[in-house]
Amino acid sequence: MSSLDSTLRFQQPWSRKLYGYLALARISNSPTVVSDVLAGAALAGALAPSGALAALIAAMVLFYTAGMYLNDVCDYAIDCRERPERPLPTGLISRSAAMTVVVGLFGLGSGLLWGIGLAPFLSGVVLIGLIVVYDLWHKGNPVGPLLMAACRLMVYVTAFVAFSTHVTSALVISGGLLFGYLVGLTYIAKNENQPHFSRYWPAALLFLPAVYFAAQGGRPELLLVLVLFVLWVAHSISYIYRRRGRDIGAGVGRLIAGISLVDGLVLASVGAAFGLVVALLAFGTTWFFQRYIKGT
Repeated sequence: MSSLDSTLRFQQPWSRKLYGYLALARISNSPTVVSDVLAGAALAGALAPSGALAALIAAMVLFYTAGMYLNDVCDYAIDCRERPERPLPTGLISRSAAMTVVVGLFGLGSGLLWGIGLAPFLSGVVLIGLIVVYDLWHKGNPVGPLLMAACRLMVYVTAFVAFSTHVTSALVISGGLLFGYLVGLTYIAKNENQPHFSRYWPAALLFLPAVYFAAQGGRPELLLVLVLFVLWVAHSISYIYRRRGRDIGAGVGRLIAGISLVDGLVLASVGAAFGLVVALLAFGTTWFFQRYIKGT
């Protein structure tokens, strides 16, 4: 980097630098990680707030943020061509600073998990490995959507094993539904910069949670979240499949917010009232802040 580039970077106003760091973190999406943790913990029977739950949330948000930073570092050359407005191509944030953040956040998050127990720590190590593999090898990778979905699934698993080591069918099914939703979402997102999108099987994956929980019936709150989820997914994919005014990015952003509604279905199904309220707040918060910091 030239001395002029370095000088310009350090002369950036602190507010622009802060925005650059938040944009790299895609901070608007972080609330969805919070609801993921609450759902995974609830599946293990942890329905009430606790210190361990707070530490898990902090660790998973740190891991997610590190993964977002690493994603931009790995995509630097591509972003210089296709998304030159991103913080790294503009020089707003240096790649060395971004990598320092990555290492620091992974380290801090791992320390929090170690304080909770060996099982969540080891699960966290697996999650870090998946994040790194995905970030290094997602462009042009046919199994990229599977890797991304596996990362989110490991958030469920990490939260679950912090409170129980006995794998249940509820964890397998709920984790599978989240996995399918993320595969559909990520496949669509890989086509964000394309002028059209015509494949319909990802939409089927997006609706799988609704199909499963509709068959369960039961709690009124579950039915309410189910209706909200179906309406939201239908609204989101309308941006993707419409003939005129197609906006795949807008649809993907809304589907990312919908991750918290998937979590809400899980939380409602197990009677986790506190977690359900937080998941609905996470959904609304993500949708709101995506107006200011893009989620994709």
